[in-house]
Amino acid sequence: MTDDRESAAIGDAAAPAGGGLRGRPRQFDRDAALVAAMRVFWRHGYAGASIGTLLEAMGISRATLYASFGDKEDLFRKVMDLYEREKTAYMVDALEQPSGRGVARHLLYGTIALQTNTADPKGSMGIVHSLSHAPGDEAIREFVMQRGRYWRDALIARFEQAARDGDFPASIAPRDLALTLKATTDGLLVAAATGVDESQLRGIADTFLELWPGR
Repeated sequence: MTDDRESAAIGDAAAPAGGGLRGRPRQFDRDAALVAAMRVFWRHGYAGASIGTLLEAMGISRATLYASFGDKEDLFRKVMDLYEREKTAYMVDALEQPSGRGVARHLLYGTIALQTNTADPKGSMGIVHSLSHAPGDEAIREFVMQRGRYWRDALIARFEQAARDGDFPASIAPRDLALTLKATTDGLLVAAATGVDESQLRGIADTFLELWPGR
């Protein structure tokens, strides 16, 4: 990983009396700064995340923000890239499961594991920014929704393959089944964000799988 550096030196205390070499410039961890920004956007939404709050959380100056990440919208897009790398890897694994039921199981329990083990905050950054936005932030909302449509379409395509493989009866529309699963996983994310505990989340997943219309 390549470190970026703040332009300002550590301070006068780092310089010897009478001049001489100053202290080394302060460094920052780019990914750690992005994680801090992600938490701010997640908790406050894009509109509610002020530049000042972002700078304080990231531990950088305004000059470093613009030099390293661009403006606020550029920063948000970089944060979403990190979010998908860190939070959605299990979704890729789910689509590679050998059966439609396996896909559903992996998505449901992967969602729960993420919420109960590592998520901070709980819930979904994508859902937060799909449902709520301020006037003038339509481009951000569309950007987030476009990401969501990518995963939705990938899930539909996988279930269409599952239908061809005979994983569930021909009377079941693969698109409808895929969207039902997505609605359930989205519901788990919303429930986790409101404080529903792991046992209740697992009960929802167990019930969904008991109702699964095939092998």
